[in-house]
Amino acid sequence: MMKFFSFIFFIFTISGCSYLSNKFESMAERKETSVKATVSTLKNNFCPAGSKIQYISEDEALLKFYKTLNPSIFENKNISFIQKAVMFTLIEMSRRPDESSPYARLQVYLKLNGKSYYFDFRPKKLEDDTKMSSLKGLDYLTKKFLPNQTLSGIAAGLDKIVPNNINVSTEFENFLHDNREDLLKNETLTARFFKGDENLTKYETYERMSFKSLVQQYQSPLYSKDSDYEFDRNGLDANKSKNDNYQANCNYDISKEFSLRDELLASESKKSHTIGISDGDDFFLAATSGALYRPFKTTPKMSYFMKARPSPIPLPVCELKGKSQDIVLFSSDGRNPVQHLQHLISYDIDQVDSSYTLNELLNFSRHLFLSNPDRILYESKRGRKAQLDFFLAMNFPIYHVESLGNVFGHASFKTDNKQQSSLHIDDRSKTRLWCK
Repeated sequence: MMKFFSFIFFIFTISGCSYLSNKFESMAERKETSVKATVSTLKNNFCPAGSKIQYISEDEALLKFYKTLNPSIFENKNISFIQKAVMFTLIEMSRRPDESSPYARLQVYLKLNGKSYYFDFRPKKLEDDTKMSSLKGLDYLTKKFLPNQTLSGIAAGLDKIVPNNINVSTEFENFLHDNREDLLKNETLTARFFKGDENLTKYETYERMSFKSLVQQYQSPLYSKDSDYEFDRNGLDANKSKNDNYQANCNYDISKEFSLRDELLASESKKSHTIGISDGDDFFLAATSGALYRPFKTTPKMSYFMKARPSPIPLPVCELKGKSQDIVLFSSDGRNPVQHLQHLISYDIDQVDSSYTLNELLNFSRHLFLSNPDRILYESKRGRKAQLDFFLAMNFPIYHVESLGNVFGHASFKTDNKQQSSLHIDDRSKTRLWCK
């Protein structure tokens, strides 16, 4: 079966590349005015040239919340970029305790002062539910890049900026509604997220835990010992793939022609939460991943933060470097997010020369090869008739789906001695971009 899937992948890759080559040829012929018009009328998946400050929010409503923090955080010239990134991560932790738990695995890709860093923070023993990998990661970043500050000090400053009452987002309302019966079994969670027997809904608020108190709990010897954690600090150089035009570095084995990654397919779907912030040439991409314990567990002095198992497998991330391009992409959501990056690399991604063409590539129809039972999932509404005919001709089970995966990241391009850079979000997600 593996050989069969590899054969299908090889054939589709050849076919897919020809489709994309035609797309890129037509893109190159479009006028700049047409590009600007298209960008302005669609969801803002990337920022226009000249946007210095950029960040990703979960949805349109949350964008309004973060706009109120622009003067005090994102546009504050007295706050360093790393401090902004740490603050942003802490806010998201308090805002989405279901997905961005202090106990979750934390992956970070950072570009600072022209140098790139990749980190992957998780406990040495994944079954150890006392370790707070996400806070360990923020603590490490603070010590490494802000030697004159402390995580506790940053948290205390943040307490003075962020309102004590946090709005419930649409997705968090869905979590509260879908898990209503289980949440009601925990008195701490009931007191914080319910009015009587009814869960809080969108636009209602709950009182957040003090950021400083949260960090102080992490700083006890039980949680903060370096020897209890593993960090990947060697970038993404372990797995390389080269051709004449670009080099791909990833955190998974890209030497194989096609990887189903049995451990990913066999494991339950893990919750992940992604954020991004950019200021000039510096950018910060982060992803937390893990699964909440069932029944939901809370511990004294940790308020509404629920215990979680960090994901045993990191989310796939790749950096693609060419003569005029520097792209970093994370892939999340779904049963096998690795495949989406595999497919992007197999397409003519070396022809991408602008944020516009990268956006076109990310919007291109996706597919997944899955087993048990053997089948193909395909975004038929985004695809071309020729692609669908190709799949149908294989006489292989094909299932039409509305959307697959979530790919986000950052890209820089050099053209005519000009530098263009932007965060990128997936058209399939509800996330939104702020562009200053």
